[in-house]
Amino acid sequence: KAYEPEAAIALDTNEDSLDGVMAAADEARLLSVSLGGVRRVQATHFRRRRRLARKKANDRRVKRRLLAREGRRERNRVKQRLHVVSKGLVEAAKVSRAAIVLEDLTLHSAGGRSRRMNRRLSSWPRREIHRQIEYKAALVGVPVLKIDPKYTSKTCPVCGARRRDRVGKVFECPCGWRMDRQLNAGLNILRTALASNEALARAVRFQPG
Repeated sequence: KAYEPEAAIALDTNEDSLDGVMAAADEARLLSVSLGGVRRVQATHFRRRRRLARKKANDRRVKRRLLAREGRRERNRVKQRLHVVSKGLVEAAKVSRAAIVLEDLTLHSAGGRSRRMNRRLSSWPRREIHRQIEYKAALVGVPVLKIDPKYTSKTCPVCGARRRDRVGKVFECPCGWRMDRQLNAGLNILRTALASNEALARAVRFQPG
């Protein structure tokens, strides 16, 4: 049975890390949890598969076998790194009696993205890291909340203003608020969770700025 949360860990899911904030009744601190170099591992295995495909272009049977083996190696290395991250995060949440707040992520159509960006996003293990966090949290009673990620990286957590243009690495608002875009998204994820969950709102007091 999940316990009543006394704190919250709200995280924005990115390619290299989980970024956000941990907030309790009387304190809050920013967090950035590395995914253990998963993106670098994927890039390395992509280059290896491309090299193998070229080298064995005239032997399709051998090429398929080698590419399948390379794919298994990549999946195992990625999963192992994600297990380390998810286990540490759930243990930290249990010790602090915190709820874990994540985005309910769904990638939409390619739009104007490049082929290279679409390949990166298609291999991004966002579902796997969320799956591991959710099942490990369920085993030890850590509550997990999923919220709509819409506009989290484009909204000011202090005044609520929303940027209409493209946001770079740093989010800046006319009210004076300035913060790394990924951490800023984590703050907005927490704000959304507090607004939609009464139990969490009673335990956590959070006012950016």
